[in-house]
Amino acid sequence: MKLLAASALVLVLAFSGGVQAREFNGSGQPACLTENLLDQIIDAATSRNTAGIEYLLNNGCVVPRAGIQVSVIDTKVFSGKAKVRAFIDGRPIELWTTIEALSR
Repeated sequence: MKLLAASALVLVLAFSGGVQAREFNGSGQPACLTENLLDQIIDAATSRNTAGIEYLLNNGCVVPRAGIQVSVIDTKVFSGKAKVRAFIDGRPIELWTTIEALSR
């Protein structure tokens, strides 16, 4: 009976689709307040638009340091993006980032 209960718990945790705890890996990837801003900064970086990058880093985007713990709220696997929630000084903030910016 205990084995059955333990197996059920493992299945619930494995398939809950809930929040996954990860952290920023410090790879220099941006994180932004909206998915649209993330798309803009990626586009600016791809086209080497330094003025655009600077603007976005002062208006809704950051380059997080390594070790900031996040909970993954949503992922868009085909686009390589993830929505995460971090707690900075005890206050929650939701950000969009690349999956590459997160630890495994």
